[in-house]
Amino acid sequence: MSRTAFTVVEVLVALVIFAIAALGLAAETAALTRLLAQGHRAGLITRAATARMERLRAGACVARSDGLETVRVGSASLADLQWSWRDPGDSAYRLTLVTGPATGGRVPVRADTVQAVVWCRR
Repeated sequence: MSRTAFTVVEVLVALVIFAIAALGLAAETAALTRLLAQGHRAGLITRAATARMERLRAGACVARSDGLETVRVGSASLADLQWSWRDPGDSAYRLTLVTGPATGGRVPVRADTVQAVVWCRR
């Protein structure tokens, strides 16, 4: 006796296996999309912090003041950049830039600190 068709049980088992694989693929796609968005936001924040650090270093020998800047994309607040100056009394000024979650923002951002020394003639 030769078989030319699948049984109902074989078809149901194949459908269950296919459904599990499709759900796993959908879950991985969602996770990948979240990671890509997080990487994009981190890049935007890094570029903003780099630009702020360069502006602060460029004018450090003329004027220094502590401050806060919010990094935004459209109306969404991504992160806060907070900087402070310290004068240890020698010819150098120490700049500390802290990146953290935006005040009132809903985007999770990892806090990071960057420090730089700017030498000025007095």
